[in-house]
Amino acid sequence: MNKRIFLLVNLAAFLIANTAFSQEKVLPGAVSEPFFWLKSRNTGENYYWESLINNKEAKVPIKKHNGAAFNFNPSIVIDTSQDSLIVPLGSDSKRRQTLFMVYKVKDSLKEQFLWTINDPQRIISAATNKRLVDLKKYSYQSYQEKIKPHKANIHFFQQNVTDSVAKMSSLTIGQKSKMEKLPPEDFKGNISEILIYNRVLSGLETQKAASYLAIKYGISLSQFDNKNYLNSQGQTIWDVEKHKGFNSSITAVGRDDASGLLQLKSNNMIEEGLMTFELKSKSNTVPNNYFAFWSDNGKNLLVKKQEQGEPIGVSREWQLDYSNPGDLSLDWTFNPAFIKGTLPKDTYYWLLVDYSGKGTYDENDSEYIRLGSTSGTEKLVLKDFDWNKHKSGTAKFTLKVAPQMFSRVWITEALCGISGSGELNYTIEGGEAPFTVTVKKEGSDAVVKQWNQAAKSQTGVQLSSGTYDYIVKDKNGNLYSETVFVADKEGTFPNLKSEYLLTDGNALLLDASKDLPTGNYQYQWFYEGNFIDDNSKILIDQPGNYEIRIINGQECKTSKIIAVATDGKEFKDSSILILYPNPTIDGKFAIAMQFPKKTDATISIYSVTGSLLNEKKYNQIETFLHEDNIKAPSGMYLVKVSSDFGSKTFKVIVK
Repeated sequence: MNKRIFLLVNLAAFLIANTAFSQEKVLPGAVSEPFFWLKSRNTGENYYWESLINNKEAKVPIKKHNGAAFNFNPSIVIDTSQDSLIVPLGSDSKRRQTLFMVYKVKDSLKEQFLWTINDPQRIISAATNKRLVDLKKYSYQSYQEKIKPHKANIHFFQQNVTDSVAKMSSLTIGQKSKMEKLPPEDFKGNISEILIYNRVLSGLETQKAASYLAIKYGISLSQFDNKNYLNSQGQTIWDVEKHKGFNSSITAVGRDDASGLLQLKSNNMIEEGLMTFELKSKSNTVPNNYFAFWSDNGKNLLVKKQEQGEPIGVSREWQLDYSNPGDLSLDWTFNPAFIKGTLPKDTYYWLLVDYSGKGTYDENDSEYIRLGSTSGTEKLVLKDFDWNKHKSGTAKFTLKVAPQMFSRVWITEALCGISGSGELNYTIEGGEAPFTVTVKKEGSDAVVKQWNQAAKSQTGVQLSSGTYDYIVKDKNGNLYSETVFVADKEGTFPNLKSEYLLTDGNALLLDASKDLPTGNYQYQWFYEGNFIDDNSKILIDQPGNYEIRIINGQECKTSKIIAVATDGKEFKDSSILILYPNPTIDGKFAIAMQFPKKTDATISIYSVTGSLLNEKKYNQIETFLHEDNIKAPSGMYLVKVSSDFGSKTFKVIVK
């Protein structure tokens, strides 16, 4: 089959006004004058290249291509065995270009060519989805780590080079050059839009053009050094300084006539299909330069216990910046297939929204909205939902899992030694009145308090410090229970930080007794709301939320929450480690190990206090089954596998 090369000659940068918008010259981010501007369009199932440069010499291919949707915009599938794009860059000895390319690769782990710049004899420079390469100097520059694994990206490149001799040069997109044998593969994926300037753009111009592309294609500018979003007028429409902790997966819908931008529906391409907002107008009129943005805290979608007094849910939290002038509204869609973890039977997904935007989820500022059943696979949908009920312009929200009736609890800390100085405050979600509320000492049948009520909330239920079982029963017999801890305001607090970082896969030893005054203390460690140990010391190997409770000699009870994160540097290669069974009834377990190549390995067994119980070393193994036995009392133990490829620690429960 003949290879089809599409030659794009030097173009005058004149654009035809887009009649869908106001009658002004449409430019990406209102940045003039692009040397080359190509994007995808489709008519039904047929996809075509469209040049936004009004020049009769532009030989843009008119044939049909295969294509696909790219954040609800058309995108052309590049087949480099047949197709490539060549852009002549002229023969000036001064090579000054700025390039943007929106692409999506099928396999982000493989290094693939995006473009090469060539003179008549050789490749001058090249870009892949992993790095930039200067073949004149034989040097390369890798992209930021957070860009590399993403399938969809906005590729950005600038050059300002003066050659000693002027030569013709051209930029080839998508095809692997035959001039030199280089290791990257041909490009395999989609290209949606290409933008080239024959000059080096200023920082302001770069940010305006990048913002236009990011909003249109659902690609977060959190990948770039400058994360702020600008409209075509240069105004900041999303400020990273006002979104601290919420600068991941930045996405938007909106309109900017000067850019020819009308993006009414969007999701972020990092997790394509997870969550979508769609902007709607009853009058079919979206104001020019109107935008709604959302972003998240970058945490996972694993359902687990998050905080006392709330049902289980995900750690991910979102912030929505949205005002609804006129008749604008937002439809929201969420795909529960992205949710991880074991979900209890007979439960539902609940959306928890804080309309104040503070993220405190106080009773007066927040609301639970029941969504679909966790047993179903249907997408969760809210139509014409009022996200701006409190007119704050900002809302935070997260996803919870709970039965059709549950309760939210707020605790007011007690005063040590003063009976009934703590308070239980609660609201009941769902269910049907009347309700019976019972408070028992944890693990006991002894009722501390019990009462009936028709109201769905109550404050000021007096309790002393301690741990209680809180139980709600409605008219129809639906039951909900939770264990709550009432701490004292004063007492003994550990000399531990509120945040720690696990590095290079290594465990961390925390000692709650360190530097405490002499005395008698009782300790209780909790991980994600579950009790794990009663020693003062604990060896931590997993990220998450830990809690240490201390009771001193005066029976004062205190609590401290400790957040543990990880740098993610464990096994970097394709090592496979599987430990089973877990839990183990008799202490016997096995670890199936498969490493990329032969390595020395060490299997170590520790108590949760960090004491080494047993250790086994192996020399030069690649695929191996290690069998072992924890000969110790019931409880939790740590099994650590170390090799040349890093380390991984398992928590093993012996029943």
